[in-house]
Amino acid sequence: MKDYDYDRLAGFYDDLEFSKDNSKINKLLDEFFKKNKVKSVLDITCGTGAQVIFLDKKGYDVVASDLSEGMLDIAKKKYPKLEWHQGDIRNAKYGEFDAVISIFNAIGHLSKKDFEKAILNIKDNLRKGGFYIFDIFNLDFMRNGGFIDHEFIDTAKEIDGKKFVRFNKNEFDSKNGIMKMNQRTYIQEGFSEPEILKEKWDMQIYTSDDLKEILERNGFEVVQSVNIDGTKFDKQKGLFILTIARKK
Repeated sequence: MKDYDYDRLAGFYDDLEFSKDNSKINKLLDEFFKKNKVKSVLDITCGTGAQVIFLDKKGYDVVASDLSEGMLDIAKKKYPKLEWHQGDIRNAKYGEFDAVISIFNAIGHLSKKDFEKAILNIKDNLRKGGFYIFDIFNLDFMRNGGFIDHEFIDTAKEIDGKKFVRFNKNEFDSKNGIMKMNQRTYIQEGFSEPEILKEKWDMQIYTSDDLKEILERNGFEVVQSVNIDGTKFDKQKGLFILTIARKK
């Protein structure tokens, strides 16, 4: 699988990706953790800190880890209070936590084989009965007509005089559950010549049934599958699957 270059685009990541979904998922995590008496949390794909900074401010005992040095550099500047670790979701070990999270399609960058490696490693980072919470694009939705096969704009915004416009023209391998992402991002200050960033990468996606089978085979039980905002999940209509699994 061809991967996404987070180091190259780290400086623009927050500008491009920050949305109301951040606050929705953070609220959902906080509510679930309080209900289930979760105290310690490992964000094993923390990126620039969208979840872990919020959780630290809420009083949770958090550890932050990510593979991308560039993303961690941004996170450290935003929130130097935390110790930020560079580590791979497939083998990084930091102890035993009440919960491990990997949010915003992080697992989609892994092949199916590497996803299972990651699950086993996450299990090693959890106490018995601990929770693993993650999200991914919904393969059932894409197969049911949800995939957009024409070019479209997914981001168009202006921040402090700098304009961002991102185009997508993606491909979909329905049989193997792989979305081949193809993005062009234009970044322009005023009316100067825009900087154009081009990225191609593969995204492995799953049905909720796929995830249930994989998790159960590797020592977890699925507690709940919901939409990204915590509402009831519909296999055919939900763009994302947010999965809450418990270590057996």
